[in-house]
Amino acid sequence: MEVELKKMHHRDAADTEIAAAKSIVPRVTGLRKKVLHELARHEEGATGEELAQILDSWLYSVKPRISELTRGKLVEDSGLRKKNSRNRQEIIWRITKKGRKFLL
Repeated sequence: MEVELKKMHHRDAADTEIAAAKSIVPRVTGLRKKVLHELARHEEGATGEELAQILDSWLYSVKPRISELTRGKLVEDSGLRKKNSRNRQEIIWRITKKGRKFLL
């Protein structure tokens, strides 16, 4: 799955913002793939918070990766919800057939 650099910064971004976006592109790709692998390992699915804990990553780094994977139809909302540590309902995400094929 390719990262679109233009979606990593604002339309009229300063050169420093564009440079920052370029520097994190490889890391973003890696985290996206890690999220996909973890969902493949968890048949029942996992919440964003659970994935962040498993991957020892910041929640607000993981959630955008889930959104990107959802747009690519590699991950989907299972329709199930689970309370998170803040006692709020959170989506349980699961990998799709397309997501599994992507990992092969």
